[in-house]
Amino acid sequence: MSTDLTIVKIETQLEKIPLKRPFVTHLHTVNDIQAVKVTITLQNGISGTGAATPNEVVTGDTLASLQMIIENVIRPKLIGKSLAAFEPLMATLQGSIRNNHPAKAAVDIALYNARAKAFHCPLTDLLGGAKKSMATDYTISIGDPDQMVAEAKDLVKAGFHSLKVKIGNGSVEQDVATLSKISQAIDPTVSFRVDVNQGWSYQEARRGLALLEAANLNLDFIEQPLPANQLTNLAKLRERTTLPLMLDESVFTPADALRVIKAGAADMINIKLMKSGGLYPASQINELCQAAGICCMIGCMIEAPESLAAAVAFANAHQNVRFIDLDSVYMAKHFPSTNHLIHQKDQLWLQ
Repeated sequence: MSTDLTIVKIETQLEKIPLKRPFVTHLHTVNDIQAVKVTITLQNGISGTGAATPNEVVTGDTLASLQMIIENVIRPKLIGKSLAAFEPLMATLQGSIRNNHPAKAAVDIALYNARAKAFHCPLTDLLGGAKKSMATDYTISIGDPDQMVAEAKDLVKAGFHSLKVKIGNGSVEQDVATLSKISQAIDPTVSFRVDVNQGWSYQEARRGLALLEAANLNLDFIEQPLPANQLTNLAKLRERTTLPLMLDESVFTPADALRVIKAGAADMINIKLMKSGGLYPASQINELCQAAGICCMIGCMIEAPESLAAAVAFANAHQNVRFIDLDSVYMAKHFPSTNHLIHQKDQLWLQ
């Protein structure tokens, strides 16, 4: 391992990659992948890259705010620090400013990338090395039901074995009818993952879950049916349904995960690097979940290749990560090549 691991330079640049079509959820519409790319250079010449994707309605960031925080707040605190003292370095990064998790994630990913190079091993091996590949789902965004059915048929034909379907803008009955229509149009072995994105009230969720149980769909889980802070009601829902509940927006940090676990509010948790602040806190969340018997999924925010590659590495590194939702690689009109991420149909793995 090289000896001089002092951070001497942190640079940023903006990335923008158009999507094939708008991506619509209950919370917002996304037209392109936007990110701030971060490159960190060490004294010995090793460099690492990461990226942060903003999401105004989830993490409360913009491209401008991300770049400003990285350059003006985080960078001055890390220049001159050494990768050799990794835990104190991560503490400095995470403590550099409250919230601003995507900005921290970009720097965290770049630091891990540099560390993997210093140790001469793939990032997935550095993080745990549990698996070699995983199959991602593909997310169907909210739209006209016939269009959603047609997209589902095309995706199954292309080789996807799991579909994540966004709902929450229509009535509960309309949403379940759309899911049933999709299910009837495709191979029954294809599994569904349903994401409400906080779109239901408690009474709507009770009705929706009952209808979904009666529809007898091939469901892996229902994601975030209620607003993020309604842990008591989420725990009540969980007691009243046979369908597994996954929480996403309820869990940003390890402290959030601990609150969810104590409340008994989730069967599964969706970890996203942009929410958690990077790989270091994501590892803490996964360890808490594993200890509580809760499996995890790794998701993304329609992200750039640098952060998506890190998410793939994290997912493959840990046995407790059972699902991945890392499909933005397929949504882009063109996705820049990266020597970290290989994709073919629904398979994602690291080179």
